[in-house]
Amino acid sequence: MRAFAVSMGLAGRNLLLVRRVPSVFIPSLVMPLFILVATAGAFHGIGALPEFAGASYLAFTIPMAATMGAGFAGINSGMTLARDLEGGFFDRLQSSPAPRIALIMGPLMAAMARSVFTTTIVFIAGMIGGVWLPGLASTLVIYGFCLLFAAATSCWAIGVALRARTVQAAPIMQLVVFLSVFMSVAYVPVDALHGWLGHVATYNPVTYILTASRSAELTGSIIWSQTWPGLVASAGLLLVLGAWALLPLTRLNDR
Repeated sequence: MRAFAVSMGLAGRNLLLVRRVPSVFIPSLVMPLFILVATAGAFHGIGALPEFAGASYLAFTIPMAATMGAGFAGINSGMTLARDLEGGFFDRLQSSPAPRIALIMGPLMAAMARSVFTTTIVFIAGMIGGVWLPGLASTLVIYGFCLLFAAATSCWAIGVALRARTVQAAPIMQLVVFLSVFMSVAYVPVDALHGWLGHVATYNPVTYILTASRSAELTGSIIWSQTWPGLVASAGLLLVLGAWALLPLTRLNDR
């Protein structure tokens, strides 16, 4: 219970910084909308490919934009932690009796909360473009995968921040998240990819997250054969990246 209380306190502090330092949060809100509008407009003709089966390309893009927004929410948590490391606030937290897991869970929970907001904004933009919500259950599935991706990318960014101990490492946080999304099925289904990108997308866990989200968006129902690979991919990312985030914290405790 103490760890949960500390985590909630740190999450609340991170969310409060959204108002105090809007320059950190605004890009994570603008970029998903930019990606949604630019992609759906520039690549609208791709929707004529037989792999899309007549589906709206804007509806196809919504899960990708929401997932990218969740990734930015995770990056913001890492950047906030890096600022705390530079300013010495994180060192004071370490010297306190607060459970060490709470120092990770607080920023992670804040990233998940921010992802709810960015996903909602993407859905609103999609409805303005003429794509309505796919149904309550399917919408909740998309929100759930965005929450999981925000948690995973938060662990990645936190791990980078704990190792670099400077906000100047932010480009590394962003680059990996960008590559993980854009080297998946960001623009077309996996069946339409050829060459090396098709091979990379096949082994990219984000491919299965996007496929599960798109299945819920485009069909309006939950198809288990499409959903469970996304859940497994999300669990694998959280397991690996969670260890990535916790390892440097353990080494700092040993010093």
